[in-house]
Amino acid sequence: MSAAGFPRGARILVKREFDHAFRAGLSAGSKLFRGLVMRDASARLGITVPKRSVPLASGRNRIKRIVREAFRLRRASLPAYAFVVVARGDIAQADAQAIRADVEKLFDRLAALKPEPMPGTIADLSRAAIDAP
Repeated sequence: MSAAGFPRGARILVKREFDHAFRAGLSAGSKLFRGLVMRDASARLGITVPKRSVPLASGRNRIKRIVREAFRLRRASLPAYAFVVVARGDIAQADAQAIRADVEKLFDRLAALKPEPMPGTIADLSRAAIDAP
């Protein structure tokens, strides 16, 4: 598979992982999306498009397809974070170019954030050793 692939391991699929991102992740926003980010082993993506924002399933699927493609093309250059993207606002009326440009800006903002290391990892333990008196 090419470096720009999107294997199952690059996806956030489990509710527990989404909940953890909503509780502990750092947040950034754009006009059409809210993004959450937390440290992970590799760059991964989770997408939610609420029915309240986009009532038709075909519209929700179109938005998810555009976000997945933008992530797939940038995955190799993104840091090892878990990215959760939540659609909001008037996204149902936005065209594909506007959605793509907005999600690209959101990925830039999220990549610039510095989330805490995941608990129990080597990075977390080394940070704890530095913080200890």
